[in-house]
Amino acid sequence: MMLKTIENKGVILRKQIKVKAIVIALTLSFGSHSSGWAQDLVKANADEKSSAQRVVVTGSNVKRIDAETAAPLQIISKAEIMQSGAVTVKDILELSTSNDRSAISDLSGANSWASGASGVSLRNLGVSATLVLINGRRLPSFGFADGLQNTFVNVDAIPASAVERVEILRDGASAIYGSSAIAGVVNIITRKDFKGVQISASKQQSVINRKLNNQSFANLTAGFGDLDKDGYNLFASLDLYKRGSYKDDFVNRRLPEWYLKLNPARDTGKIDSLSTGAFPGNYTGRYPANYADPKLAGTRISKAMPGCAAENLIDGLCRYNYWKDSDAMPGAERAAFYSMANLKISDDMSAWAEIQLADTKSTYNTAIPRSNVTGSSLSWYDSIKGELQYFVDPTLPVGHPNNPYTFPIGLNYRFADHPDMFKNIGGSQQYRAVAGLLGKTAGWEWDAAIGYMGGRAHQRQQLYRDRYEYTKAITSGEYKFGQQNPRALLDKMFPVMGSDGKSSESWLDFKASKEVMNLAGGPMTLVLGADVRHETFLHKSMDNILQARIVQFSGVSIDGSRNVSAAFAELNAPITKKLELDFALRADKSGPTDLEVIPKANASYLVSDQLKIRGTMSRGYRAPSLPETGNGGASWFTGGDDPKRCDMANKIYDALMLGDATDRSNALTAYYSGCETGFPSTVTPNPNLEPERSRIYSLGFVLQPTKNTAITLDYWNVSRFNEIAVRGSDYILANEDIRPGLVVRGALSPQDIEFGQRASQLAGVPLGFKVGPVQGVRDQYSNVTKSKMAGVDLSVRSNWNLGEYGRLTTNLESTIQIDTLWFDTDKQRFSENYVGYRYYPRVVSNLSANWSKAVWSAGARGYFQSERKLAWGADDTSNTIEACAERKVSASGCKLGADFTVDIYGSYSGFKDLRIGFNLFNVMNRKTQIENRAGGPLPLRGTSLKLWGEYKF
Repeated sequence: MMLKTIENKGVILRKQIKVKAIVIALTLSFGSHSSGWAQDLVKANADEKSSAQRVVVTGSNVKRIDAETAAPLQIISKAEIMQSGAVTVKDILELSTSNDRSAISDLSGANSWASGASGVSLRNLGVSATLVLINGRRLPSFGFADGLQNTFVNVDAIPASAVERVEILRDGASAIYGSSAIAGVVNIITRKDFKGVQISASKQQSVINRKLNNQSFANLTAGFGDLDKDGYNLFASLDLYKRGSYKDDFVNRRLPEWYLKLNPARDTGKIDSLSTGAFPGNYTGRYPANYADPKLAGTRISKAMPGCAAENLIDGLCRYNYWKDSDAMPGAERAAFYSMANLKISDDMSAWAEIQLADTKSTYNTAIPRSNVTGSSLSWYDSIKGELQYFVDPTLPVGHPNNPYTFPIGLNYRFADHPDMFKNIGGSQQYRAVAGLLGKTAGWEWDAAIGYMGGRAHQRQQLYRDRYEYTKAITSGEYKFGQQNPRALLDKMFPVMGSDGKSSESWLDFKASKEVMNLAGGPMTLVLGADVRHETFLHKSMDNILQARIVQFSGVSIDGSRNVSAAFAELNAPITKKLELDFALRADKSGPTDLEVIPKANASYLVSDQLKIRGTMSRGYRAPSLPETGNGGASWFTGGDDPKRCDMANKIYDALMLGDATDRSNALTAYYSGCETGFPSTVTPNPNLEPERSRIYSLGFVLQPTKNTAITLDYWNVSRFNEIAVRGSDYILANEDIRPGLVVRGALSPQDIEFGQRASQLAGVPLGFKVGPVQGVRDQYSNVTKSKMAGVDLSVRSNWNLGEYGRLTTNLESTIQIDTLWFDTDKQRFSENYVGYRYYPRVVSNLSANWSKAVWSAGARGYFQSERKLAWGADDTSNTIEACAERKVSASGCKLGADFTVDIYGSYSGFKDLRIGFNLFNVMNRKTQIENRAGGPLPLRGTSLKLWGEYKF
């Protein structure tokens, strides 16, 4: 009976392996430096030896003889990572066309609530819908939440050198992994053992200027013990990474003319780019109406303070180039450690343990703060009292050493005494320790683990004023304008402030699998498992923020914890030699939310030796995050057009632009007081939130037209509903009269009145604001929205043995986006399809080719994006064809053309124990695409070179 079973398994394996072997061989061997490795793998499969080497692949708990399942899975191999030049996990994930690159990044985190971290987003669905694992288990959440709402994994804290490959499941998997696996799963597979000592290092920079694209990387890996011979192995790996910074002023002087025309504030050769908030400053105000000299009574004062350098004195006002202080590229420093130990206890049991540690820091030098003597109230939220706070910049009182007048006077001033003190530093520490046992008992293969992990995040900044110390230093004369004051005084006026965050998770999990019966196609496998977790999250601003001492900076205080438990089952059933079914079911209970039951079904059918069709259907879900349901609340500064003031702000702007230099300088201030204006928004958690849910399905095929080529194509569709969001300030402002109490307005300010009076004089018609400015809006998290995404993933991989000329592998990965639909809560319908707009190219492709022979390897990689509209969406009326025409931009210039860049690389391993190589990025020196709009990305793209080496002792 046993011999017959073995024979049947062999027949089944030979039938199935004809399509599967080539797919996996091409996937794992792409770009391999060993020319015969892929061929050996295929031969091993054909010899049926691989049947004993079953593994668990991402998206299933069932051990399989190959990595090709019914669900679409992309594998990025170690060789492909090295050839791409990626040195961080964020770089690695950008090799996938499913990654839309819209997630939070430490490159743009200066004003983020989660500064100093990077996340990953698949299918345009955000970090909260993408689950990131390491060796099939969860990673700790970053200590802060993205947007104070979505917890996520900081991929910058994962050591890239420990990565053996990355498996990206481009399908829903909540039935397997639980919450957040809606858009897909990123599973980072680390190396499992290492023996010896290896050091590697790389250096990258622009070929034009050493400051651009400046990155340094080093790794040390050491291990001992042979798992097969000694029964154990222990290794550890340490990554060190540094990214150089550069200033905005450095960039401004290298910007092309077309960009400066669209962004004149960056043209440091023109007056419009220089601020009147200067050092030593400019007096601003009016002579009193009853002033002794009637010729001066009521007239304006706009005059430079004595001591302004001659080169900065323009049109009677002192000017300051504030671009020289802020970073266009923030610096970063990271250290990441990973260690794994494996111990063979017996033939049927082994133990393992992992430790992961990371320390990351990103530094953002910011523009130096200036005074704001407009007479307008600045508003923000007192998180403790639950009240809006107001502050008006003090004028210099009569008798002040720097006040030459007989009445109070304002001073537009830049606090440039110690420019290096004004910066934002985002840092974090991450830790993860897990240990487990693997074994076989009574026909069951089981896997159990216990772990603890967490992360701490901290953000520190000096930029905002202490309402009391700032006022005291100015009105008392302690602060000496135009001089270098003691740093201790500046530290009191602009104190260190920020937030601290902490997340933690302890867990215990267990799963076991067993072949329960034989079917016509092979053994049916059952997997049963359960896990329990305890999660905590804390995000709290420093006391000076919570006490509302920091002007115009609102605080956050969120504290939550919950228990999570789950039980799951999976059944793999090869019904016939051609038809294979897979069913999964998971029950999750997250804190106070109701029990969530999530099913999934997969099917694959072998039509012929060359063609397999496959499909999946599942439900997905995301449990509300602790920031969304916990205790406390948060507030932040937001902005938008004020429906009750924006139209008048535009009219006042047009009128003031007809006046003198001071009027023109005030025009933008008037505009921003009603359009694109800023104000605090307060948001409170909602303990009654329901989980977000989704329906997901995919349908595709795997085709092997020749023995050297495999093609996969999968259609996918995700419908997410019950999404958690805030109503948003635009909605609240638009419905201010319908939902009273959610918008807080101040009275008309003296500046409002002055602008209106002056604009009326210049325009010859009455102008002026009817209502005061918005000083705050109130909101709460709710299940209010939904979204739909659909598209096609295409992969074509080929592997040719060229005989004496080596081996050539090629790969095409493409994502074709069909639908990107967001629900409009105002109109209660789905938006226009965003595909083809600025941030949503219809086609994204990676095309690569690698040649290798003996000790040589070389290749090229191309990245393609299809043509896009200039507008970000249908509501972007500033960048439509008509709007472009009004600013004399042609229809052909009112879009982003198709973009294609090419990288090349090469390596040589002919030296004993040494391998060296290079990467040349953007070899054709393709420039940043022209975007005929203000505020586009800095056009800094150019060619950069990376040199690297690796030595093993």
